[in-house]
Amino acid sequence: MITAKMVPADLLIRRLADYLKENVKEVKPKDWSFYAKTASYNERVPDNPEEWWYIRAASLLRKLYLMGPIGVSRLRSEYSWRKRRGTRPPKSVKAPGHAIRVMMQQLEKAGLVKSTKEGRILTGKGRSLIDKLSYEIFKSLAEKNPELSKYL
Repeated sequence: MITAKMVPADLLIRRLADYLKENVKEVKPKDWSFYAKTASYNERVPDNPEEWWYIRAASLLRKLYLMGPIGVSRLRSEYSWRKRRGTRPPKSVKAPGHAIRVMMQQLEKAGLVKSTKEGRILTGKGRSLIDKLSYEIFKSLAEKNPELSKYL
């Protein structure tokens, strides 16, 4: 069985973001997301203000798939980065939790994520979606590289 661990993360996240944008009506950017930076450590807004919401939501789904039950606080640490502070040394800063929390709530409404006592986890629908997209990606990679076809 082909899983999300067997395909490149960038291909899976891009395909999953496109799927969320086209097929899942519950996941849509908030009005403020077109003008906001993704974190305080960024100097500018994203280059693609319409797409970053879907890409981050797809990345959240992949992280839930790989890490199991996980909460917003841990996800803030996962998306943390260095903040430039002028002449002082850079400092690690956590990502904002509001956007992550809103995306998780939207994914819950879509039925892809479920909240538990330990944190949020993928539902069967979310897991099967990621497995299906992973299989499609691996199949297209196997067509380009025949050595991978033995794993199908």
